[in-house]
Amino acid sequence: MSVLIHEVDARTKLAGANRMELLLFHVGSAEVLGINVFKVREVMKLPAVTHVPEADPRIRGMANIRGTMVPVIDLRTALGLGDKVSGDDEKDGRSGNLIVTEYNGSLQAFRVSGVDRIIRMSWNQIKTPPRLVLENNRGTITSVTTLEDGRLVLIVDVEKIFNDVCPRADDELYAGLEISPKAKAKCVLFADDSSVARTQIRKTLERLGVGFLQTATGKEAWETLERLAQEAAKKAQKVDEYVQVVLSDIEMPDMDGFTLTKQIRTDPRFSHLPVILHSSLTGSCNVARGKAVGATDYVAKFDPRVLGETLLRHL
Repeated sequence: MSVLIHEVDARTKLAGANRMELLLFHVGSAEVLGINVFKVREVMKLPAVTHVPEADPRIRGMANIRGTMVPVIDLRTALGLGDKVSGDDEKDGRSGNLIVTEYNGSLQAFRVSGVDRIIRMSWNQIKTPPRLVLENNRGTITSVTTLEDGRLVLIVDVEKIFNDVCPRADDELYAGLEISPKAKAKCVLFADDSSVARTQIRKTLERLGVGFLQTATGKEAWETLERLAQEAAKKAQKVDEYVQVVLSDIEMPDMDGFTLTKQIRTDPRFSHLPVILHSSLTGSCNVARGKAVGATDYVAKFDPRVLGETLLRHL
């Protein structure tokens, strides 16, 4: 499993073709859950976990992974599916797997009951859940897809879960950001399927005094650009009088950020707009792929100061 996950170059090519891979797993309940393989650094059998007294019940403890102390979050508890697993799953306290992810420059591990397989699919097969579902799961399920047998896969937003378990105060996170007079009349169109990321981007732009249009997928961002182009044409104006920069995540339902960038670059109405890719996928191969499809810049998630500096430079 870990060998498959570390084939980063192959997965970068997949993203550029608007395709992705999902790691399927379960947490001891009937639900089939999935996580984008690009967010996963490693999958392993559950190692020894040191429990921490008086810790948040979602935090199982710490594990020593090749010399690095990594917090272990119990995904079943974090998803609100209960804190106990029935049957043999908990007999020895060492059963199950760890899914190790990287976010904000650090490693986190999610304890799950079992890992199934990796499936490959097109991003247009990944759908945004109905609004009622989105509003009632606190954003932990960012998208869904369907297996060949008709079962639904709930795709987990690990960034949202980690942010819920280890929140940072706004005064700390956005320290140093100030209103920029030169940018007050500017507008950024941004796309990100994570509710956490959208909130962080929005707060960054608000602190800079920059206007914005927000979307949850690459497809929504493209549709917004086309709508703006139509409005501009009616008034004999250009699109860049409505929006000056496009900021996009890479991995999103319906259309990924690489594909969105390619479409912008091949359309004369938008080809001159700066496109900044903003992603937790920080490998050099992803930066190179972004440049290959025409991205103007690439910013790793999530440092509001760096994001703000980059946006102001292009605005």
